[in-house]
Amino acid sequence: MPADDAALADLCSFAAIETASCDLEPWAAVIGELHLGGELSREEATWLLTLYNTYDDLGSAWSVFTRWPSPRAWTLDEDRGGAADYPCTQERRNLRGGLVLRRLYGYAQELSGGPQLPWIEHPLVGDTPERDFVRLTAHLRRIWGVGRQAAFEWAEFLGKCVGVPVSAGDAQLWESEGPRRSLQRLYGIPKPTQRELDHIAADCHARITASGVELAVWDFETVICDFNVMRDGRYYPGRHLAALREEIDGMNGDRPVMDRAWWRVVPEPWAGIAPGISKAQMPVYRDTGRMVDHP
Repeated sequence: MPADDAALADLCSFAAIETASCDLEPWAAVIGELHLGGELSREEATWLLTLYNTYDDLGSAWSVFTRWPSPRAWTLDEDRGGAADYPCTQERRNLRGGLVLRRLYGYAQELSGGPQLPWIEHPLVGDTPERDFVRLTAHLRRIWGVGRQAAFEWAEFLGKCVGVPVSAGDAQLWESEGPRRSLQRLYGIPKPTQRELDHIAADCHARITASGVELAVWDFETVICDFNVMRDGRYYPGRHLAALREEIDGMNGDRPVMDRAWWRVVPEPWAGIAPGISKAQMPVYRDTGRMVDHP
């Protein structure tokens, strides 16, 4: 296959920096730590990560969580429409303009006033975590406004943060956009069949593993997507951390809770990263071939 070996070598280096810095999915690391550290119960952490998945912004998610500490509390409040006042990022632009309420209402309807985890784990059979991951993502897509990417990430966070027994067996690449385009570019196959796509994904994952970086499939999906965005001048190692640091710094009285979780999961020197995405850092790799390896 016509693989771009130089780009794949850079991808392996990128994967090593991403994993060592906690830049892969720091939101999952922080929410999971809030649960493991005892600040949040499993049910509360599930609601927070669900809200994060809805807004793609931890500041918005935490504000809604503290105002309505459970789906039932939100449903019963006559002022629940205020949940539309909190910003969604570009990743959830389909929920802007008040449509976030439709998604939350759909979730609350499915729960019927009961706890979240029995509904979430209802489709799980227990044969393998990988097959249950597929069942769970299909189940989550029953909620209005939840597509492939949101369902994949939601299921990933449920596994990482609150121990729902699932694990991605593949990256669901055929329905994806960013990860699929990354592989097409790395291997010079503009229109792969599903079988070809699975084959090059397996080869790519194996190369990263051989370089000494062990990635779960859901982290592999994130790494290849982020690498492709970096090749286009819109990403750099630490970008996720800088964004999350800005979200935490924007919190008011609850910031110390998040700060404690942040310092427990983000290693130095990355824990001291400046808040806010650096526009100057984003084109560095595209323009120079140099990869940012420290904050």
